[in-house]
Amino acid sequence: MPRYFDVRNTVLLVVGYGILCEEEDRPVAYQLKQEINARGAGKPDGSAVVVTDMWILNQDMADLFPAVAIGGPAVNAFAAQLYEELPIVFAREQQVFIQMDRTRGKRAALWGIDSPSTRVAAEIFMRDGFLEEFLDLIWRRKP
Repeated sequence: MPRYFDVRNTVLLVVGYGILCEEEDRPVAYQLKQEINARGAGKPDGSAVVVTDMWILNQDMADLFPAVAIGGPAVNAFAAQLYEELPIVFAREQQVFIQMDRTRGKRAALWGIDSPSTRVAAEIFMRDGFLEEFLDLIWRRKP
C-alpha cells in the first residue's frame, strides 16, 4: 500500500543536494525527523520526511507542505530561497542561525557557517522551544 503524505501536516526536512550535505546535514535531518514524529504520535499524518533541495524546488506541490531547510544558503538552494524571506529568530556569534515566521509557521531554516554550526542550530531548534512553536503553528495545536 502506498504511503500518503498530508500536505498540511507532513513536514519536509530539506537538505542540500551534494556529498557534503548528504554526509553532514542528512543525519541532522533524521534526528529532527525523529523528534517531529515523536511529537506527532497519535496525530493523523503528523510526521516528517527528508528530501533534497532539488526535490522541493522542482515539485509543483512542494509549496503546500510545511518545510524546514537544514544547511545554509551556500549548500542548500531551498535555504538560499528562504534566506531573504524569513526573519532571524535566533543568532549566536554570527555562526548559528534559526530563521522562521512566528506568525504563519510553514517555513523555517536551520543553519550555521559550517556543518558543526548547523548541527548546533538544529539542537537549539529542538531544545529551546522553536520546534514546538513551529509545530503548533502548522498543526494548529493549542498551547
